[in-house]
Amino acid sequence: NFCRSCITGCWGQGQRNLCPECRQEFPDRKLTVNRNLASLAEKARKLNLNPGEGGSKLHCEEHQEELKLFCETDKKLICYICRDARKHKTHNFMPIKEAVEIYKDQVKSALESLSEKKSMFLETELKQIRKISELKEQSSSLHTHITSEFNKMHQILSEKEQRLL
Repeated sequence: NFCRSCITGCWGQGQRNLCPECRQEFPDRKLTVNRNLASLAEKARKLNLNPGEGGSKLHCEEHQEELKLFCETDKKLICYICRDARKHKTHNFMPIKEAVEIYKDQVKSALESLSEKKSMFLETELKQIRKISELKEQSSSLHTHITSEFNKMHQILSEKEQRLL
């Protein structure tokens, strides 16, 4: 799927009609409109997203209205039309900015709690690593001692065996 100007420009460069993507040759230069793609492009234009305006506004998928309220019951953003709908009739609402402040505080306290837990776990992990290192050293030392004692006993027994023969 290419725009008309791109594909005619590509076809104007050569003698043959080639697809700009796969380079497959076409017998004629007849172009057909992709209605689905055109419809999708038109919908995207209607969204009226202007990134230069300090961020784009979120719009309701159902009503294409700007989302200005937070439904506390459903925990989601809604437009004024949705607020008046039967689905949300008994729900509680608040302005988005107010909800942001409330949830920002909740997230902040949760983050602090998680940070404390993380530091506790890291400290415990460090202690365990030290303990493992100590135990490995003790194990190595004990292995060396046992080997040494075994060799001594083996030597004593060998000497006794020689004397008895």
